[in-house]
Amino acid sequence: MNKHFIKLCALVALCTPIYGCLDSSLNDDPDKVHVSRLAQDNLYGTYLTTLQRNVVAEDQNDFQLTEDLFGNMYAGYYAGTQSWEGGYNATTYVFPDGWKDRPFSVAYTKVMSNWQQLRLKTDSSSVLFAVGEVVKVEAMHKTTDIYGPIPYTRFGLQTPVPYDSQKDVYMRFFSELDHAIGVLTAFDRLNPSAKPLSNFDLIYGSDLKKWIRFANSLKLRLAIRCHKAYDGAQALAEAAVNNDYGVIEENEDNAVMQTVGALSFTYNNPFYNIYSTEGYNEDRMGASMDAYLNGFSDPRLSKFFAPAIDGQYRGMRNGMRNGKNFQGNEKLSAPTITRSTPYVWMNAAEMWLLRAEGALLGWNMGGTAKDLYEEGVRTSLAQHGLSDSADNYLASNNTPSAYAGMRGLPAADAPSDITPAWDDNSTDAKKLERIITQKWIAIYPLGQEAWSEFRRTGYPKLFPVVDNFSNGKVNTNIQVRRVPFPASEYIGNKAEVEKAVQLLGGEDTGGTSLWWDKQ
Repeated sequence: MNKHFIKLCALVALCTPIYGCLDSSLNDDPDKVHVSRLAQDNLYGTYLTTLQRNVVAEDQNDFQLTEDLFGNMYAGYYAGTQSWEGGYNATTYVFPDGWKDRPFSVAYTKVMSNWQQLRLKTDSSSVLFAVGEVVKVEAMHKTTDIYGPIPYTRFGLQTPVPYDSQKDVYMRFFSELDHAIGVLTAFDRLNPSAKPLSNFDLIYGSDLKKWIRFANSLKLRLAIRCHKAYDGAQALAEAAVNNDYGVIEENEDNAVMQTVGALSFTYNNPFYNIYSTEGYNEDRMGASMDAYLNGFSDPRLSKFFAPAIDGQYRGMRNGMRNGKNFQGNEKLSAPTITRSTPYVWMNAAEMWLLRAEGALLGWNMGGTAKDLYEEGVRTSLAQHGLSDSADNYLASNNTPSAYAGMRGLPAADAPSDITPAWDDNSTDAKKLERIITQKWIAIYPLGQEAWSEFRRTGYPKLFPVVDNFSNGKVNTNIQVRRVPFPASEYIGNKAEVEKAVQLLGGEDTGGTSLWWDKQ
């Protein structure tokens, strides 16, 4: 990343008139939203399209270092068969400068930079601004969940750009989501059949009702995530679920990046070039996925992975310095993702399972923990065309299997004794483990989300890495908690990143927990 990028963005913003002054107040009276503003939105709608395309980086190398080699590995979804940096890399708990810089660079050069242009050119009470606001939160919550404190609330408003504590970033997320929900609700009620962004919206085709449900769903996701650290989380979660538009409940409302013929947009899933023999031939099923999916006899196994040459589904342990020894090994299962496979940002199953967790906490989530849990599992199976398997699966007392090991990959005992079947007599901790384990399966392959959920709950129970080269900075059993701040920031924004370390409340290492990471 250009070390002066954030400073330049701020200077541009300070020298440019901004509609509504875009300070920390969020905003104009939503009642003034009117269909007449559509002409203005159509002038700048391409910024929304660009934002949407960068929530999950389309460039394969950006994707590799923002989603795959951190989130996917730390979530236990995959294990790597490359030995980047001689095996001393983030998968073995070493953080090369280029690796820890990339998520930050993508966030600011491809997300916040486009958001900066959109907010300079649109009124904050417009539909375009509101949908862009939601998309920005969807992208940037992943960034703060990687690093902790980030530059956010003052981005584009001053230079040098200060970092915010993760708590302050999350509070701004909630304000922005509430603002967007208000604007979109007001517009939808006045213009219920309008499609104001149909020329630009790659996700929902300008269906504002779906955007409101997505915004509520994102609010629920973030509220649950921070509930151990923030006393106001319950009220936020209940407001999201009980909003007139509600949260995502049906798979038809899933937020999906995919080919949109009407807009002449072809989606190429960047992960295909990472794992396939046409690209890096890198990722294979992780041993933790092997243990849970095989042990459960989970019907989604064949949807997620291809059988090995012997017909078995087999994974490998994470964090192998000599992982390249397994590259092309035909006894390992590869993902089934193709170039054209859509990328699901959020699905209905996640929302049902988040609500199950909320109900377990005693919150008003619209049902009991058991009923919401089972609806989440059924919805996930339905997403993959497996509805007929739901009854048997939910009655199953199968448990995860041990890992047998292979060719230098150490064997390991079964990570857990959890079952798909609900048990009303189990402890709350066991009920939570059951909910999170099924959410981990249901949101696959969203490794970033799964890693965040693992950090905040400790579930599912995952196999530790084989090789830990952190020199004691990361506990092998607790596993990595965050990515250290970018090296480029210590060069180009040194004073502010040093303040950010103070906001972090611990060393700038992979072993320091984030604000919401309270065990």
